[in-house]
Amino acid sequence: MNLEFLVTRSIYEDSEISQRSIAKKFAVSLGKINSIIKEAENNGYLKQDAKKSSYSVTEKGKTFIEKHKVDGAIILACGMGVRLAPLTFDTPKSFINIKGEKMIERQIEQLKAVGIDDITIMVGYMKEKFDYLIDKYNVKLKYNPEYKDKNTLSTFYHAREILRNKNMYVCVSDVYMAENIFHGYECEPYYIGSYTEDLKNEWRYVYNSKNEIKTFEVGGKNDYYLVGPCFLTKEFLAELLPMIEDYYGRTSTDNYYWEEVMLKNFKILPTIYLHKLDKGIIFEFDSLKDIKEFDKDNTEFGSEAITFVSKVFKIKDNEIEDIECIKEGMTNHSYKFSYNGVRYIARVPGDGTDSYIDRKNEYDIFEKLKDKDITEEVIFFNKHNGYKISKYLEGSKNIDIKDEDDLKNTMELYKRLHTSGVKVSGSCDIIDMIDEYLGIIKKKEVFIPYEDFDEVLKHEREIEKIVIKEKRPKTICHGDPNPNNVLKTKDGYRLIDFEYGGMADPLSDIALFGAYVKFDTEKTYDLYKMYKAANVKSVSNDIDIIPRDDKVAKRLMISYMALAGFYNALWAMVRGALGGVEYGTFGMDGYRVFKNSFSKL
Repeated sequence: MNLEFLVTRSIYEDSEISQRSIAKKFAVSLGKINSIIKEAENNGYLKQDAKKSSYSVTEKGKTFIEKHKVDGAIILACGMGVRLAPLTFDTPKSFINIKGEKMIERQIEQLKAVGIDDITIMVGYMKEKFDYLIDKYNVKLKYNPEYKDKNTLSTFYHAREILRNKNMYVCVSDVYMAENIFHGYECEPYYIGSYTEDLKNEWRYVYNSKNEIKTFEVGGKNDYYLVGPCFLTKEFLAELLPMIEDYYGRTSTDNYYWEEVMLKNFKILPTIYLHKLDKGIIFEFDSLKDIKEFDKDNTEFGSEAITFVSKVFKIKDNEIEDIECIKEGMTNHSYKFSYNGVRYIARVPGDGTDSYIDRKNEYDIFEKLKDKDITEEVIFFNKHNGYKISKYLEGSKNIDIKDEDDLKNTMELYKRLHTSGVKVSGSCDIIDMIDEYLGIIKKKEVFIPYEDFDEVLKHEREIEKIVIKEKRPKTICHGDPNPNNVLKTKDGYRLIDFEYGGMADPLSDIALFGAYVKFDTEKTYDLYKMYKAANVKSVSNDIDIIPRDDKVAKRLMISYMALAGFYNALWAMVRGALGGVEYGTFGMDGYRVFKNSFSKL
């Protein structure tokens, strides 16, 4: 460390600072600081005042300091903040309120307080949320288009021209700094290390007596761990950036943090130092529990995913207890929570769902089914945006598609739904839904990844004619029948989440279920036979929903399976394009279901 610079800068920033405070600040002895001050005085950077109790910086010292001015900062804010869910279901992690401030705003203000005005925020997840910062703080935004698929190496790569030939801070957006650790002047590259007793799975610095970082190791006790920000000089970046470009171009580095490039090249990179911070200055949060423990007085976390619940119950955010995320659904996010000893499920709509989900229709379905022991008990439903709270069904679990009793009871449940007599204005007719999604694909110019799509679409239109010819009755249908939406409870089986519900041919629900779980046509026809045999007490006449003979039923089931597979392929394309979510092979599997079913016809 260039202690002469650091000591001179400390006195430049605060002429009243004591030598003891400087010694503590840089983790060196008081005697060492005293000798450095004498050296700086001999070099003409400092002069002792008349009382001989303090020092001030000379004009020569000011020149010495000011030639090391920091040019700017980038703040890495691309990530989705999965560890902080459910706060980050609808809010970037850096927007979470800590002690009454958004973490990213506090960091911007700390940078500006020391004269750093050239600030670029690297954005990805919910990038539009950051736009107001341009007007409020005169910052710049830079988008990383690869934020979903790659780690921070890609973010650093996309920031490389912002960093080139400059002395820059590289910051992370999701830390809270109790003290302003930034400076307007820096002379050598360093990384921040925060002290902790137990490093667990944290990256720990390995460094020498001069605080020169030699490598990183994982875990340890009573040492300093890697936590942003860092400062990189133009000379250091001149060596690092070509390495960043090299590693970015490799096929095996998608999951790399940018620091891993340093890790592999410490021996040939210029020296970078460890700047040690005491415990209690910089904080990062791995969970909502961490935030609640750190900020016990926090009554509003800044996330609509939490706040809508507190508004419904007329309580504060921190009064919501036992928050636990549920595995993310294909359309929404959900979490469990407790209030007054009662457990609930909160559902937060996924990005882009407002363009293809009719929330008013879903609300209507829940209202008309609420006394029929078919679905969950809904406590709150916002019919404008789809936020929902329902009672948690204690002891509930999803059905097992390998369990024949579960399948029989599920088919009976669907039949109870279809014969309930409920009617709504919305449609989930599979042909209508296919046309709707084809319209979205055309309007939004959604990329179609299938080479033979036009030929498959032609065959799909042929199958539509088979279904239309039968003039099938329409009843209330689920529209998204799959094992994740069927719960086995102590009080029987229940259907949940009617986002895609509406009026349709009840046989399409059975076919969609079979297509979702990748049953073949014979096994899906077995589901129909279970459905036909189910003895339910219906409100409406259930005879009309059963085809006139088994041959017609089988042809219809195979036709609907084909349509269901094609619909799933379209859904995955649209949802991926509008919601920015990758669904693995779901769409491709559906495309294959269509082709296999078509060949059976």
